[in-house]
Amino acid sequence: MAVWGFLYTGALTALGFETPLSVILLASLDGVLTTLPLLLVIFAGILLSTLLTSTGSLTRIVEWLLRGIQGLYQRALLLTLGVGNFMEGASVIAEPVVAPMLRVAGVEPSGAAALSIVGYAGLMTLEMAGVIVTVLSLVTGIPERELGLASAWLSVPAALAMGGCIPVFLPREGPFSRRLSTALACGLGVGLATLGAAAFAGVSISGMLGGLTLILAIMTAARAAPSLDPQMLRDLAPFALMLGALLLVNLVPILKEWTYHRAVLQVNVVPVHTISLRPLFSAYLYLGAPFVLSALLLRVPKVETRRVLKEGARRGWRASLAMGLFGAMGQVIAYSGYTADFSYMDQAHNIPWILAHGLEGYSGHLFPLFVPFLGWVGTFLTGYGVASLMLFGPLQVETARLLDIPATWLAASLAVGASLGSISSPFKIAIATPMCDAVGKEGEILRVTIPMGVAASLLVGLTMWIGLR
Repeated sequence: MAVWGFLYTGALTALGFETPLSVILLASLDGVLTTLPLLLVIFAGILLSTLLTSTGSLTRIVEWLLRGIQGLYQRALLLTLGVGNFMEGASVIAEPVVAPMLRVAGVEPSGAAALSIVGYAGLMTLEMAGVIVTVLSLVTGIPERELGLASAWLSVPAALAMGGCIPVFLPREGPFSRRLSTALACGLGVGLATLGAAAFAGVSISGMLGGLTLILAIMTAARAAPSLDPQMLRDLAPFALMLGALLLVNLVPILKEWTYHRAVLQVNVVPVHTISLRPLFSAYLYLGAPFVLSALLLRVPKVETRRVLKEGARRGWRASLAMGLFGAMGQVIAYSGYTADFSYMDQAHNIPWILAHGLEGYSGHLFPLFVPFLGWVGTFLTGYGVASLMLFGPLQVETARLLDIPATWLAASLAVGASLGSISSPFKIAIATPMCDAVGKEGEILRVTIPMGVAASLLVGLTMWIGLR
C-alpha cells in the first residue's frame, strides 16, 4: 500500500497539480528524513523486543508482576492498561507480550487479541518514547512541548474511552456497573498519570510512567509485593537504564540544554523546511544501549545475538520502508504547487490549501469535531498512525489559520485520533491474533473495534470542540 500510494501521489502531484519533478524528489527525501527518528525507534524497539522475547525475559517480567493478583479483572487491567502502556512507552511492541498473557489469564482468544491493542491505543501518541510527537513537530513546525502537552490533555478522554471498552472483551462476572466503573477508573487514572508525567517529567517517558503508575496502583490495591531476585533484576535492568537515561536528559537542566538545544543536527533538503535531529536526546539512542545491556546481563551467546539481529532486521525492514514512504508521500502533498526553487507556492495547486478551504467551507467551525476521526481514518486505511500525521498534519496548520484557532490543538487531536485508529487497524490485529490462538477471528474483532474507534475519536473531537469554544 505504501509503495502504490507513493507512486500514485507522485503522479497525481506532477500531472494533476503541475508540480515540478525536482520538487517531488526533494520533498520525498525531506519526508524520509523527517520520519527518520521514528524509523530508528521502531527498528531499535523491534530488536530489543526480539531479544527479550527470545530469552524469555518479557515472560518472566509479566509473570512476576502477576504474582499475588488472583482476580481475572485485576490481571486483565494490569496487563491491558499497565503492561501495555509501559511496553509501548518503551518502544517494545505490546501485542506479542500482552495477548498471550491475557489468554493464559482466562480471556477468550478474540478478546485477548483486541485488548492487547485497546490498552495502549488511547495513549499511543505519547508512547514510543515520545517520537510520534517529535515527528509531528517536524511536520507541522509546532514546538514539541506544546504538541506533547496538548496531546496529553486530549489523551485523557481517549484513555477513558478505551477503559470503557475493556469490559466488552472480558467474561461477564459480577455486576456490569462495577466492572465498568473499575475499568473507567483505571483508564482515567492511567490517562491522568501520563498527563502529569508529560507535564513534569517529559513526553518521552510519559507513556512508560503512566503504565508503571497503574501497575503499582493495582499491585498496591491487591497487596501484591513480589520479591526481587537476581534474575528479575537482570530482566528489569534494560528498562531501568532506558527510564533513567530519559529522566536525566529531560529533568537535569544542563543535560537537557546540551542534548536538546546544542547537540542538534539541522538539515535543509527543502529550503523552506529545516529538519532538526537531536541524536543525544531522542529515544533511539536509549533503546540501543538497553539492547547491549540485555545481551550482556542475560549472557546471550554471540550466535543467538546474531540470530536476533537477523530476525529483527527481517521483521523491521518492511515497517520501516512503509513508514518512510508514507513520510515521503506526506511531504510531496505538503509541497505540491511549489516552483522548482521553492520561492513561490501556487495556492491553486497546493493540496493542503485546497483541502483546508474546502473543509472550512463545508464544516466551518465544526471542523475541529471531526479532526480526530480524520486521524482514525488514516490509521484504519494504512495501518500506520504516522501516515495520518504525514498526510494530514500540514492540513491542520492551514485550516487552523483559516478558522483562527490554535494549530497545536488541531494537530494534537489528529495524532490522538490516529492513535485510536490502532484498535481498528487490520495490520495491528493481524499482529495480535497469532499470539493468542485467534487467527481467523480478525473479522469478528473488527466488527466490534471499528465502531469503538469511531465513537472514541468523535468523543475526543467533541471534547476539543467544547474546549475551543
